[in-house]
Amino acid sequence: MRVALVGVLAAAAEAFVVPPPGRRLAVRDAAPATDEEKVAVLLSLNARGVSWRAVEAARACVPSADVFPTASLEEARVAAEEIVRRGYGTVVSAGGDGTLSAAVSMISEARAGWGEADPLLHMPRFVALPLGTGNAVARYVLGPRYRRWRGPRGVRRALDVLSSSGGGAKNVTNDLRVPVLRVDDGDLCFIAGCGFDSFILDDYQRLRAAVRNVPVVRNVLSSVFGYFVATAIATLPQYAVGNRRMCVRVSAVDEATYVDPRRGDAALPIRLRPHAEERTIPLYEGTATIVAAGATPFYGGGMRLFPFARTAASADRVNLRVATMAPWRFVPNVLGIFGGTYRSPDLAFDFVGDDFLVEFLEDPKPVQHSGDALGRRRQFRLSVAGHVRFADLLGLPATIAHLEDHLDC
Repeated sequence: MRVALVGVLAAAAEAFVVPPPGRRLAVRDAAPATDEEKVAVLLSLNARGVSWRAVEAARACVPSADVFPTASLEEARVAAEEIVRRGYGTVVSAGGDGTLSAAVSMISEARAGWGEADPLLHMPRFVALPLGTGNAVARYVLGPRYRRWRGPRGVRRALDVLSSSGGGAKNVTNDLRVPVLRVDDGDLCFIAGCGFDSFILDDYQRLRAAVRNVPVVRNVLSSVFGYFVATAIATLPQYAVGNRRMCVRVSAVDEATYVDPRRGDAALPIRLRPHAEERTIPLYEGTATIVAAGATPFYGGGMRLFPFARTAASADRVNLRVATMAPWRFVPNVLGIFGGTYRSPDLAFDFVGDDFLVEFLEDPKPVQHSGDALGRRRQFRLSVAGHVRFADLLGLPATIAHLEDHLDC
């Protein structure tokens, strides 16, 4: 691994020229052109389902130089720079939503380093494999049988599909365009917000900090078991006594759409008044238990928390949901919430848009994206930065497969 990393670092360094003293480094004009037949496999060794068996499975299907196992953010950044430098046009992301979001962010940053004004415009297309804890995007892209694409077998299956019929990666001709969110002016992701999971992540980090000087306990709580402990002794008790409700103000920048469940999920446009001086529209102000947005319908555990993401009305936008229900209401409605059919004009408010501002009116609250904690904030902004293409390995049902040549998604 160390030898491979050194080789990648050396190759990446060739893309830069160190100027003589007193002269500035010239900005590169554009990143190398991408070729969809060139496939890179990016595996996060920190993801739950990624093992060295998965790495070897990838190396059995493509040259070892095209496989990038990473164990740290620094190694992932080096891999992203090399993926851009070599012009890979298809990137297989083996991990979860966090791995995928990091890959998109780092490859975008690498392209920006070549001087591209809009680095998302010429991004490679991705293949999202569900080898992580949260696999919301993979569930959407790969369909209900997404589990077939897990583990070493899933890696082999994906690479076999990309290379089948002698057509290389170009054999998979259709792509799915998915909006990508930017949190404030930083990370790119597909899911972000504040709610039950962000409080669990926050409680987990506080628990680990409390036992950092107790080696045995620290090691035990650094595993998945630590999340269960944090949930049991901190998150659930605090919710039970009402200490985790948030007082928020949610606004849309310029315009949005309200989905009205009383009218059969009718899409009602909301726009600024003519000649209005303000640039934001207040959508909701009050208490809430969750405020989150998603570019695909799925949240953690397969929950369809964003049922209006990727519908015709939101093809280029995202679904933001504000829920006000108390935890005890969740249990009797769990099937509808998970299935995406739960509607309530008083307890769940769905908006579709491309730019939202969320403000916490009392004290800072923990925010997360893709299952990664972002810390406590007084406000955060979620805006659509552009789109990412995903290779469509699922295709259309056999009966209407003839329509694949006419798809525009």
